[in-house]
Amino acid sequence: MTTGTNFNAAYDAADNCTTNLMRTIMIKTSCKQISLIIVLWLSVVSSANALELKLRAREHFDTVNVRFTEQDVDKTWSGIGPTINLWLEEAYQYSVGFAFGIIFIDNPALIEIPRIDENMELWKQGIEVKYYAIPKAGGIFFRLGVSSNTLKTKGSWGELQGMGAYAGIGWEFQFSKIGLAFEQAKRQVNLENSIEIVTTSPSIGVHLYSYF
Repeated sequence: MTTGTNFNAAYDAADNCTTNLMRTIMIKTSCKQISLIIVLWLSVVSSANALELKLRAREHFDTVNVRFTEQDVDKTWSGIGPTINLWLEEAYQYSVGFAFGIIFIDNPALIEIPRIDENMELWKQGIEVKYYAIPKAGGIFFRLGVSSNTLKTKGSWGELQGMGAYAGIGWEFQFSKIGLAFEQAKRQVNLENSIEIVTTSPSIGVHLYSYF
């Protein structure tokens, strides 16, 4: 079996795994409820002086599928954008806390959907949990998240709200005081006006554990 075949098999396995995780964690709740959860979480964290928050970031390279159900239009575009985590962390064991991110969607204006403009943006804020299969060893990890989402259409639809779920699987390499993490994930977002977004989202993160 060739190296290319091995890579494709591993990629397919990761994609199937994240799809199954997505089906498990996708929840139906309101934007107000998730916002309340975030506010309560941050209030608890800010009032606990003994807790040390860590700042982490990763860059996503997305394939964005947007389904306009009422118009019976299905489009796939590319996207790119960061996710920033502010959370409690035990390095190479687990992390839990707040996540904020933006996907800059490289889309043209559509004749079929005149109420959107070019280069939409998907803003998301929520909670993520990251945990490692073998604590302190690095290697394989999993990430789950729920989020409140805003699609900025830049057209007459304005800003559309909705809920989303995220599931990822990755591998983190340890280099002394630095971690280099590669991740494959899927995100599903259900928005107003019967719009559904599903992203396939490989990402890379460089984590300076001993510095901040």
